[in-house]
Amino acid sequence: MRIGLGTLGRCHPEVLWFCGAMFPAALAMAAFIRTSNLRWQSFETNAFDLAFFDQIIFNTSRGRWFETSFVSYNFAGQHLEPVLLAYLPAYWLGAGPYFLMVSQSVVAALAAIPLYFFARRLAGSPPFAWAAVVAYLANPYLHRALAFDFHPEVMATFPVFLAAWAIVAGRGRVAVAATLSVLAFKEDTVFLVLLLAGLMWSRGLKAEAKVTGVLGVAYAVLAVLVIMPLLRGGESSDLVARYGYLLPSTSGFGVIVETLRAPLRAAQVALHPGQLWTAGLFLSVAAALAVRRPLSLIWLTPGIGLALLSNHEPQRRLELHYAAELVPAAVILSLLGAQALRQTVPGPLLGLGLAGPPVLAMLALNPLGAGHNERPTARHTEALHSALALIPAGEDVSVSAQSGLLPRLSQRRQAHEFPGYALNADWVVVDRYGFRSSQSLAAGFDDRLEEVRHTAELVFSADGVEVFRRID
Repeated sequence: MRIGLGTLGRCHPEVLWFCGAMFPAALAMAAFIRTSNLRWQSFETNAFDLAFFDQIIFNTSRGRWFETSFVSYNFAGQHLEPVLLAYLPAYWLGAGPYFLMVSQSVVAALAAIPLYFFARRLAGSPPFAWAAVVAYLANPYLHRALAFDFHPEVMATFPVFLAAWAIVAGRGRVAVAATLSVLAFKEDTVFLVLLLAGLMWSRGLKAEAKVTGVLGVAYAVLAVLVIMPLLRGGESSDLVARYGYLLPSTSGFGVIVETLRAPLRAAQVALHPGQLWTAGLFLSVAAALAVRRPLSLIWLTPGIGLALLSNHEPQRRLELHYAAELVPAAVILSLLGAQALRQTVPGPLLGLGLAGPPVLAMLALNPLGAGHNERPTARHTEALHSALALIPAGEDVSVSAQSGLLPRLSQRRQAHEFPGYALNADWVVVDRYGFRSSQSLAAGFDDRLEEVRHTAELVFSADGVEVFRRID
């Protein structure tokens, strides 16, 4: 029996199954929001990337399109994410970083709705659809992304699952529109677009598949090879540098030699036991049933390949938010694999095979980082709030602050993670007991703090929290 949004009011069993699927979605939403709240209250949010995105959206809302002080070029030269424009009305009304985190949690949980209808259409079984929702919401790779502040691509699950539903429902125009909207979340979501285009083709929507595939590839090529380099003004992105080791700079005949060696060098990196373990763990957790159609795993190759070949360790291990775009693709492929098994595997076992691995992995990997967000003592919290209250809110007041503090001070033109810009900033805020990021430590946190103490005026000191003001 087919189900659509209009049938819920007339089909009591369907209502029960749908509500049954929305119950874990509601629980997940509450858990996601709680994680965001704990990180915020614990001052464990990061300058990169929460303060980063907050400043970008704030500047854009003031007419300074995608301007940021975190890199030396416009943010659109780093990533092309037009979806950030959707936050402008909220920022005109005074929204900030906490709103970003909560909205991301809400959208990620609401993606369970189109996923339910996609799975229901695909298999014709409400229990199957319920298992699909649980498999998605329990995925620890989704939790990792949600526990790392804010990244727009985490919310791409909603349009991806909406497009998948439209495809199996035969709604060609909706499928094309939803699929192309995925590109607004990040330029490298093109592999999700191609996956959905392939699904369109397999479902007889060949004209739509051609249009979607061509437009998706054209957009990605234009964004990555033309628009972003132009906006960087000739500068190399730190993201590009993550793969520079594959093709070392050289000249003359060496260029040809190194170019020929690059694929071999890439294969050696990707086939390293550590890399294979990372890929195998992800597939066993997020796409266990996709092995029924092993050729379909090729759709995950671009996303996993980019991660495994990066020289950035968290990305190489699919930690933090780096698997966010792989999650919806893995869910879709796992559902397609499960559909192929329906004739030979009993329904309950199929549902267990679909939802079991993510649930077990969630429990084993400590969901959403539970227990890692310890709130500061009341005394320390008071000191932090008193220190932050001293910093003027003016857009032209520059600040250099520790990673966990900067998201509360980032709505200004010059906001930097300490020790960056510390000797030129109007105000400097540090916390002896607060989180220090690896990049701030690598930049010489302690040495720069000593310089600040000798060149700026100490205006506040309490329980390890210090505020300095530049001496004119």
